[in-house]
Amino acid sequence: MSQPNPVSLRCSSCGQAFPAPVRTIVDAQNDPQGKSLLLAENLNRFRCPHCGHLNQVVAPLLYHDASKELFIAYIPMEVSMQTRQPEEKIVGDLLNEFTRSLPQGAFRAYMFNPKRALTLQGLIDQVLQADGISREALDEQKRRVELIQKLVEARDAQSLIKTIQDNDAPIDLAFFQTLVMMAQRLAEQGQQETAARLASLQEALLAFSSYGQQLEQQQQAQEGVIREVGQAIQALGNSIRLDDLVSLALSYANEEAKLQALVGLLRPALDQNFFAEMTRRISQAAASEREAMEVVRDRILHYVQTIDQQQQRSMQRMVEFLQMVVNSPEPEALLEANAEMVSSEVMAVLQANLQEAERRGDQRALQLLSRVYNKCLEILQAQMSPELRFINELLNAPDPQTMQALADEHKAKFQPQALAETLTMVREVLEDRGQPAALSRLDMIEKALMSS
Repeated sequence: MSQPNPVSLRCSSCGQAFPAPVRTIVDAQNDPQGKSLLLAENLNRFRCPHCGHLNQVVAPLLYHDASKELFIAYIPMEVSMQTRQPEEKIVGDLLNEFTRSLPQGAFRAYMFNPKRALTLQGLIDQVLQADGISREALDEQKRRVELIQKLVEARDAQSLIKTIQDNDAPIDLAFFQTLVMMAQRLAEQGQQETAARLASLQEALLAFSSYGQQLEQQQQAQEGVIREVGQAIQALGNSIRLDDLVSLALSYANEEAKLQALVGLLRPALDQNFFAEMTRRISQAAASEREAMEVVRDRILHYVQTIDQQQQRSMQRMVEFLQMVVNSPEPEALLEANAEMVSSEVMAVLQANLQEAERRGDQRALQLLSRVYNKCLEILQAQMSPELRFINELLNAPDPQTMQALADEHKAKFQPQALAETLTMVREVLEDRGQPAALSRLDMIEKALMSS
């Protein structure tokens, strides 16, 4: 299906040009990110890498969802006026682009005549209604947003608490989800101050609403379960035997929360050997015990598959994003405009591609991927806390002597407690990734930083 193509966009604030992946076709099955952006009202909005201004591209849009035979065209009036083309001509061009991307034999009768949306909100409403979200549900969502606005505008803490208590009933899971979605959207749009106010509002809701207090209790209970399961895993020792791990899993037969925590903490260990050992154990058990053991095995398999599917979807989004970056005439600017997409996982994918390009001796790919990798590294470093940047610099020091000199020179600039907390966080990440060499170097760094 059609993928967004970078076009040259000129910032409406500073006038600088930068590439932007504008979507004119969104296919729900093949472009779930595009659908998410549309429903969040963030489609075709791009932050200028030069000044940070958020730009909205007004573009025609063709929306398709094959599972519902939903086909909608939205042509903003501005587009017709700017291009001086009739709406039918613009829709026809979109249809031609769409059909060219279809596999042979995939064209269906409903595609001849797409529905029309007069406004972008009208398009979003049609998509939501096709997803089974009724007009009543849309009205409820509007009321949630209005209540959030009312809470944000409270004059002081006392007024805020009273407003929360006066509106306790509608503050539920859907309300919190709306609040989080709004905060994320505002942060992506660069409205950090308003996003921070919503984060403060969430803390007040957790403290003073009935549902918020329930969430706090559930969170504490969940953290207690994870701690308990973690302690049980630690009790098995550094080299966990397969039969001990199976025994631990079976001991949680009637405690689903602990079983979920076990899978979350030990997903890499739950491989084919684990399931083979579990099946062997089941076959040797008494007939009266087998059914309950099989239920545990099936639950673990379900949790494992859910985690793997989430990781696969995340990996697919990363790969598509990187393909768009490397095919862009200005990859650095495109990365700047989509800095929120840059992560340590993206760096890992890039590193694997760099190694493959080096193995093939492909100098052109190696040069381009190095540019992209260095820019991603720059973006990540800019997002790091000062303590994390410092420790990262020490980890990348060329030799122990340089590392020690850097530590001695700069450690007085940081609070010991902040450094200790950051070291703990980095250690946990390296342990999760199984990087013994980096952990050994981190031990040296910790000694250098924590010594008087």
